[in-house]
Amino acid sequence: MKTIQAVHRYFPGSCGGIQTHLSEVMPELQARGVDCHVAASQAQSTDDHYLYNGVAVYRYPVFPPPRPEPNHGATPHGGFPIFANWLKGHRADLYHQHQWTPQCGLPHLRLAKELGLATVISLHLPQPICLRQTLMLNGTEQCDGRIDTVRCSYCNGVSHRLPPPVVQGLSHLPRPISLAAKGIHRRLETVAAIAPLTDGILRPAFIPAWVAARRHGLLEMAQFADRILVMSQWFYDAMVINGIPETKLALLRQGISVRPKLPRPSPPNRPLRVGFLGRWDMNKGIHILVEAIKQLPTETPIELVIHGVEQDEIYKKQVIDRIGDDPRIQVAPQLAREEIPLAFSQLDVLAVPSQWLETGPLVVLEAHAHDIPVVGSDLGGIPERVRHEVDGLLVPASNIKAWADALALLAHHPNTLARLRRGIRPVRTVATEAAELKALYQTILASSGPPRQEVYQ
Repeated sequence: MKTIQAVHRYFPGSCGGIQTHLSEVMPELQARGVDCHVAASQAQSTDDHYLYNGVAVYRYPVFPPPRPEPNHGATPHGGFPIFANWLKGHRADLYHQHQWTPQCGLPHLRLAKELGLATVISLHLPQPICLRQTLMLNGTEQCDGRIDTVRCSYCNGVSHRLPPPVVQGLSHLPRPISLAAKGIHRRLETVAAIAPLTDGILRPAFIPAWVAARRHGLLEMAQFADRILVMSQWFYDAMVINGIPETKLALLRQGISVRPKLPRPSPPNRPLRVGFLGRWDMNKGIHILVEAIKQLPTETPIELVIHGVEQDEIYKKQVIDRIGDDPRIQVAPQLAREEIPLAFSQLDVLAVPSQWLETGPLVVLEAHAHDIPVVGSDLGGIPERVRHEVDGLLVPASNIKAWADALALLAHHPNTLARLRRGIRPVRTVATEAAELKALYQTILASSGPPRQEVYQ
């Protein structure tokens, strides 16, 4: 079985969690007889071929940089014919796309289906259904994911003074008009004196049309994909509520490569060591943790160690300024993959204060693999990974007092922490994930009729 694994970008360049996880799944697939080749874009005018960790990688050109909206690549990018010629000549059996961006989006999936390949797409982020890309309704509560032109437009800043029929009508504006309106809005929104005026006039000229494009793109995805893989139940439910047939969907939870545990030093009277591993991004909620620690009395025996991945420098500076000279909070270096076991050996609990809907996150599995309980936001995929009062605690995402109370409980009651540690079960491995993915590939390739539903837990 020969497969193409398509992503926006790939190593040895700068990559994120999607590429890292794929790089761990592919060796397991290849060990099971699934031949994997990576196709990834590059912001250049020529293509490239190379081997990376024993996997053939093809980098196709994307030039000039494409617009991300309104539908993450509804039209082919510059350089797409070069990708098309490569895919036509590659003679693969199955095409598996792991991202939904202009560089790796609908045209790529459509071409693979037109060439007769079996097609799979994995959805790792809410962006195909949410213009906010967080699935937080009005930025404050978990959304069910239903794409509704009026509700989504209001959620994205269109004034409620516009009646629903008007908003619905604006959703039919031609794409060139919506793109022009967005371009003008982008240039004027930083001018404080006229920003409210531009918001009121220009947002309705592009937001409703872009919401409609989201829905259209999702339906086209379902048309050209034999299977759409999601990693969490909430995402599965959101796809169903948007009319995606369940026979097109499969719930395939991710696993991790389990690394050896290191001994955990436990000197007497040591403060509770809380760790954060993730991006410097407001949606990751580091500021919530910092404020929770600052609410605690100074005599509370607790320390917070932040291992942040560089992303939003402005946000990082704001958080560090807020930390000030608080000795309880340490901003530590970003971790390399091989440093994770050592970092976990120094922690008592992992905090995952996400302010958006995660499809995982895999860091929960990493913590549990090292016998570390998790305190996480009661949002998205986190409650699907953390069992409240069994192997961790679930906290209302943005409630700083609730976070402070949960951390104080663990700091003052070590027996509670020990009980949560005993409740941790063996984690799902990437080997199990790869075995189920191969079985799914085989089902798709063998099917001559409508696909049947698979749900892997």
